[in-house]
Amino acid sequence: MIRSMTTNPARLGWLDVAVATVAVGLATAYMALQPTDPETPDASWWAVPFFAFIAVPLLWRRVNPLLAAGGAAALAGLHVALFTDTVIRCGILIPLCFILAFAVGARLDMNPALLGLGATLLVGLFGCAFDAPTGADVWAMTFVAPVAVAIWVVGRIVRSRGRMVNELQTRTEELRAARDERARLEVADDRARLSAELDGLLQRRLGVLADLAAGGDAADPEAAAATLARIEDESRSTLEEMRSMVGVLRDDASAAEIASQPALTQLDGLLVRAKGAGAKLTVEGNPRALPAGVELSAYRVVEQLLEAVQDAPGVEVGVRFGDQALELRVTGPLRRRGAAAIERARERAALDHGRLEATTVDGRAEALVSLPILAAV
Repeated sequence: MIRSMTTNPARLGWLDVAVATVAVGLATAYMALQPTDPETPDASWWAVPFFAFIAVPLLWRRVNPLLAAGGAAALAGLHVALFTDTVIRCGILIPLCFILAFAVGARLDMNPALLGLGATLLVGLFGCAFDAPTGADVWAMTFVAPVAVAIWVVGRIVRSRGRMVNELQTRTEELRAARDERARLEVADDRARLSAELDGLLQRRLGVLADLAAGGDAADPEAAAATLARIEDESRSTLEEMRSMVGVLRDDASAAEIASQPALTQLDGLLVRAKGAGAKLTVEGNPRALPAGVELSAYRVVEQLLEAVQDAPGVEVGVRFGDQALELRVTGPLRRRGAAAIERARERAALDHGRLEATTVDGRAEALVSLPILAAV
């Protein structure tokens, strides 16, 4: 709300037209209901339509507050010059002074805002010092001027708060973009590491298989059968190691390092850290320990999907333990750059032969993920 009050729109809006229309109507009625001066009845009636123009500058109070304040001051001064002692103006000019004081304070830089304040004080002066029939005089400005200045100061405070909000939103977007980029680099790093590990594994295993094939004795059926059996065993072992690498995505390190990887039991903490206590986690099926690769991928996929939804109430994460697959469901209000995070989550799921389907309805995203449990076994 503060941001909308301090950001100048590029053009007039329906709210500007509505405010100006109401002000013109009130100014016309205010002047028309005043008693006609018997000495100058024609001059009194001419003051009615002319006075209505004083409220027209309210059209530009948001687009160009300085122009609005200056125009209102000029029209008020001209009205005073033409109808000095015949009409009363304070009932319209004083509220107009207050409205314009806030507008110039909230929407202009310091120097233009000070000029605008001077123009609004002139509007108040014209509304106080020249209403001879009511006995109003310059002393009334001892009330109007401090109130107008106080409203102007409130406008300055609102402008300062609005600028802080804009800066915070800009910084937040930059941090989110940096977080998305970091996640993308993590996926790229995992892919590069996996490629290097697979290359080294294949070279070693193919060398072993080649040695076994070269050392076999084709003339001895029993020896050839034994060699083929060893080749089969080594081939199965190679496939199992490759599956383990694809699932776990780790360096050639000890089992202790694997234990430190995130797991499904940490999803609750991840959800609280990422989206606060208002987020909801549900678990269905038969919870059990899964292969380390599946648990790591599930954790990373949920982590990336949480980056795709806003930090707002209504975020839900569901986990279902099936017989053949682990199913994940993440729903919440879609962030502006959430599509990129969803694509990264889809790529991460594909590394474990999983699939991700995402839909968006009325600004709310729902992602369904299925990770095969047996793919990493």
